Amino acid sequence: MSRIILMAIMLAVTVAGCDRFPDLTIQVTANLQPDESNCSVSADQAEVVFRGLYDLNVAAPYTMAPRIESYIITNSLETQAAQGNMQITSFTLAIKLPDNTVPVLPGGLPNPYQVSTSAVIPPSPAIGGVSLGVAAAPVIPASYQGALAAIANQSGFDSIILDVRANGTTAGGFTQQSGAFSWPIELCNGCLGIPVCPVDTEPTCLPGQDGDTYCESFAAPDP
Repeated sequence: MSRIILMAIMLAVTVAGCDRFPDLTIQVTANLQPDESNCSVSADQAEVVFRGLYDLNVAAPYTMAPRIESYIITNSLETQAAQGNMQITSFTLAIKLPDNTVPVLPGGLPNPYQVSTSAVIPPSPAIGGVSLGVAAAPVIPASYQGALAAIANQSGFDSIILDVRANGTTAGGFTQQSGAFSWPIELCNGCLGIPVCPVDTEPTCLPGQDGDTYCESFAAPDP
């Protein structure tokens, strides 16, 4: 069972390249809900997030923990290690508007773009089986906050769709890319407040996104 801690992720953004991973032996199937007690997720958990919510007033990255399925079958022998272990190395992201157009982002920010991640998914032990993994990443970096605000102001839309594709390489050296997992994210201004936490209270692991509040109390943003 794959289990990761979200708060430990510090990853870089790079410009996305061409579609070099045409095979569909891996698929992103859900965005997992973190355990608020320790900010961890497990690939086989039942708790998932059903839609995204991004507070434009909170300067923080938007993090996802996608569940990734691998349909690669094990081929290990007594004299050879399994070649089907899938190393997930990055996500390719594209910010889209609800009308499916890909906006040009201000400030020269790339769209599509890539963020790094790391996870290993073992191969399935039998034909027709599937192995589960999870690889978390800040899929919308904090540096994109102003660009998302500009999108909302200029387009009139109050939501975006984030296309998420997982990229990986097998132990045998074959590169793979999943199909697009379309993730709707509602944009808001101040709907998740500004944290006002007591000294003995820590904010939840994903401030400014997806939840209704992320502290025991919150203050309205400055007008």
